[in-house]
Amino acid sequence: MITRSGLFHLWKRQVFLRSRHEDFDALLSMRSWAGIYLLGCANEVVYVGQTASFDERPIQSLGNIYHRVDDTALPWSLAFAPCPVDEMNERESTAIRAYAPRFNTSIPSLGKSLGRLPEIAAVGAIFKDQDGPCGAFRPESLQRQIERALANPSPPWARKRTRAKVRPKITRTTAPPAIPAEWNKADSDRVVKAYGVPLDEPLRYPINLCDEGSVVTKDGELLGTWTMDNHEHPSFTPDGASEPLLSHVLVGLLCMNIRAWHEGAEADYIS
Repeated sequence: MITRSGLFHLWKRQVFLRSRHEDFDALLSMRSWAGIYLLGCANEVVYVGQTASFDERPIQSLGNIYHRVDDTALPWSLAFAPCPVDEMNERESTAIRAYAPRFNTSIPSLGKSLGRLPEIAAVGAIFKDQDGPCGAFRPESLQRQIERALANPSPPWARKRTRAKVRPKITRTTAPPAIPAEWNKADSDRVVKAYGVPLDEPLRYPINLCDEGSVVTKDGELLGTWTMDNHEHPSFTPDGASEPLLSHVLVGLLCMNIRAWHEGAEADYIS
């Protein structure tokens, strides 16, 4: 269970630069809740997840996607749908399939993704500078998003699966069992492009992870390259080096560590 001071520290580490809304704090105070959480930005659901640690996991997910939205001043909301642990995969999978959130690139169980939608019990604004919750969880917004998802032939959650199906098979005559495809550079490049910022646009952050794999400061200085592993955890390799120097499970915190390394502040690294 995360403490009040731990909540403040976790929030500060995500570099939102915006204060928490009291409704968001009230939701996170329900530490005994477990189930499905949905993150909304403006008028769309942008991420769906499941958790047994409601006071921590939504902040981590928000930190992973917040800076990937073009306008970080937009209103955000958190919605929660409690459910038993044995229903989480069904409810999460069904929501991802129904809404096709832009930051969900996989489904926990495709076979269960035509089941029951999460039943939202509470919605709260995330940032203090908002007048109230964003419009993502209004019934008309949810219905429009479902209709768009149904009309989308290539939703985010299906792209990995589609590419895996068309990958050429390698014939192996010496070993009859099928060998699973390994994570390779093409997989990493695809995820890097999805997470990265365009290099040909103004660089907004002190450390920019660009969509072609470079790491560049706001002043345009090339620091090295970055890549993703099969868990979508990023790592940084300095220019001229052959092995990664820094890694982290969160993109935003990797950027902070790269900045600390660049400025020679090793004591400020975040683990």
